[in-house]
Amino acid sequence: MKTLITCFVFLSFIACKKQTSTQKPSEQKETEQHIEQKVEDTVMVFSEENLELNKEKTKAIKKERLITAKDDKTKLQELVISKSFFKEEDLYVLDYKYPYLNEKIDPSYSVFNNFITENYLNIEKTENQILEDKELLCDTLKINRFRDKRIIDYKIYNVKNDRISVVLYKENYYSGMLYSTYLFDCVNFDLKKHDFIYFDDFFETGTEEEVFTTINTIIKEGIRSGDLFYDCWELSKGDFKAYKNNFVVNDDTVEFYFDDCVICPSYTGTYSIEIPIKDIMHLIKKYNDRPIIG
Repeated sequence: MKTLITCFVFLSFIACKKQTSTQKPSEQKETEQHIEQKVEDTVMVFSEENLELNKEKTKAIKKERLITAKDDKTKLQELVISKSFFKEEDLYVLDYKYPYLNEKIDPSYSVFNNFITENYLNIEKTENQILEDKELLCDTLKINRFRDKRIIDYKIYNVKNDRISVVLYKENYYSGMLYSTYLFDCVNFDLKKHDFIYFDDFFETGTEEEVFTTINTIIKEGIRSGDLFYDCWELSKGDFKAYKNNFVVNDDTVEFYFDDCVICPSYTGTYSIEIPIKDIMHLIKKYNDRPIIG
């Protein structure tokens, strides 16, 4: 019986081998090409999945670095009151945190507070914009899973106790988009003069070109070294003019902020460029003021 089974297996093996060897060359080539195509398609799918996964990770790192950056909130607790606003509707969520100067210390701080209210707390305007966007997207189902989000938070810095620098970062999540986007507004305020400070107030006249060149030099060095600037690019002159007032100051640096996709793609890189003050003291007015004699 064992001999019979052995012979049967042997004959089956020969038959299979013969069938394989008699396959036409053209058919064999087509089979090989089909297998190669399936392998390429599989590799491509895995590559795209890995790319998206890497983008998600780098986006999270970029966001975490922004949120966890140290500022002077704790030191300024008496001067700056953190206020918040939250509203949740079927189509959107508004979640705002913003600075409010203590008017008990100085009633003229209302200049700053009114500015924040008028420019960032116009809730009706924001709601109308969201609803208009929904209509343009034909989102007539109004499903909660497509809920938009508008989030505002801030960092604040104190300069020599007579100025504050605030960066308001706005996270917008639009329904149907893969990533949220970040936008930035910077506000510099003189606590004694109760005035806002802009580029032309802070920097010497005629220094735009040198500041622009300095920012791009830092970007190029970052790209060359691979230090957080993977896939980024130099700032255009048009974008510099649009964002030149978007800076905050502390005792050591001037930091310019840029919206997503201005100097780096949304998923990687950085939102800001820091310039050490010691490198640009000759461009800053307060270091070049001469006392009036006589």
